[in-house]
Amino acid sequence: MKRLFASLLTISALSLTAACGDDDNDNTPVDPTPNPSETEVDVSANITQDTTWKAGVTYTLKNYIFVESGTLTIEPGTRILGDQGSALIITRNAKIHAVGTAQAPIVFTSSQPEGNRAPGDWGGVVLLGKGRINVEGGENTVEGFFASGNNPLTQYGGGDNPDDAHDCGKLNYVRIEFAGFELSEDNELNGLTVAGCGTDTDLDYIQVHLGADDGVEFFGGSAGLKHAVVTQTDDDSLDYDLGYNGKIQFFIAQQNATVGNFGIEASGNKNQNAATPRSVPEIWNATFFGSGRAPGTSPAQAGMVFNTGAGGKLNNVIVANFADLAVDVSGTASAALWNAATPELYLRNTIFWNNRGDTTSIPAAPNPTVDANGNVTNPDSTNFDESVEVLASSLNNRVVDPQLTGAGNLTAPNFMPAAGSPALNPDAAATPPAGFDTSARFVGAVGAENWLAGWTAFPQD
Repeated sequence: MKRLFASLLTISALSLTAACGDDDNDNTPVDPTPNPSETEVDVSANITQDTTWKAGVTYTLKNYIFVESGTLTIEPGTRILGDQGSALIITRNAKIHAVGTAQAPIVFTSSQPEGNRAPGDWGGVVLLGKGRINVEGGENTVEGFFASGNNPLTQYGGGDNPDDAHDCGKLNYVRIEFAGFELSEDNELNGLTVAGCGTDTDLDYIQVHLGADDGVEFFGGSAGLKHAVVTQTDDDSLDYDLGYNGKIQFFIAQQNATVGNFGIEASGNKNQNAATPRSVPEIWNATFFGSGRAPGTSPAQAGMVFNTGAGGKLNNVIVANFADLAVDVSGTASAALWNAATPELYLRNTIFWNNRGDTTSIPAAPNPTVDANGNVTNPDSTNFDESVEVLASSLNNRVVDPQLTGAGNLTAPNFMPAAGSPALNPDAAATPPAGFDTSARFVGAVGAENWLAGWTAFPQD
């Protein structure tokens, strides 16, 4: 269900323009102090110095805009519109400081008029850092761009000298709407792409809504994420790859019945499953809510999939209402992380409900081996039965109704459990460790306080 919103020729031309550094087009600094009388500003040139986008001014991205150096500061309440073929990219030598408030969030959205907006109208926001990634040489071209030419503006990772704390900047109280696109198969821009960013990066109170690919995707690095909500994306809500090791707390994913693949797609390195660092983030207090549609429709909808040597340490999570699967541990490399003496893949203190219509257990997810003629040679090559392993008594996982009565509402969702919900019972939850909000003694992303109030929005077009 991924969309190609612009021709490859058009996107290729934009990528090559950025790579060539045309002085007339890309490297002219944006004036950091626009004329006070201006209320609309078109942004078509790369940014090479400290620049401020002011509240009360609407900025329209006309193409790929690279912040090459300096800090791009965006004031609370500023609106940034994206034209077809545009995106905002913060390179390794720059930062962003986009700090809104609950009363005045910063909004990135489509430049199309309200009523005509759609997923894939523009490309999204990309943060590139110098953190550690598990590819040979420690550097890579971020997805959504052609790799030819090794354009330094699209590179991420720290090479032989990675900086695990690399600060890509701040995004607080930020909404990203109608973004994302597929450049080619497995080469897409997401609502928010975070590649090689380190622990000093601050991502808090972020919504990605109606994106044409993933909501948030991490490529390596160790940036954290808090208070994030991803609603109705075409592909995965949270995707992480290439050695991502950050900390995530208070994360929500919501699917609709038409689009959406996985709540989480966790990958290691598809070319070398044993590559290190492994993709093993730690996630506390998350809610993954599927569409509840009938199973068997493409694309498959699942709560979470772990493949190619990826793990994850998940605690106090709700996985509910997914059409096909709750959990799929896919491949022997990820299964080995679950079975290790010190596991690097597990779910604990988790509530499952109504996945594939099952209210008493969770479905198994066999990974068959198929030969060249389409014949099944092994019904489950991973030899991992999720219906047994995930519900092992030692993990304190349960199949019980979390009573999320408004989580399926697509225009005004409410992810708070109803009074009396088992998700609110502190005895059913573990206490998060230092580095997380240790007061979150509940299961799921939202407890008794609705942290989404006031700054989120759910427009359909």
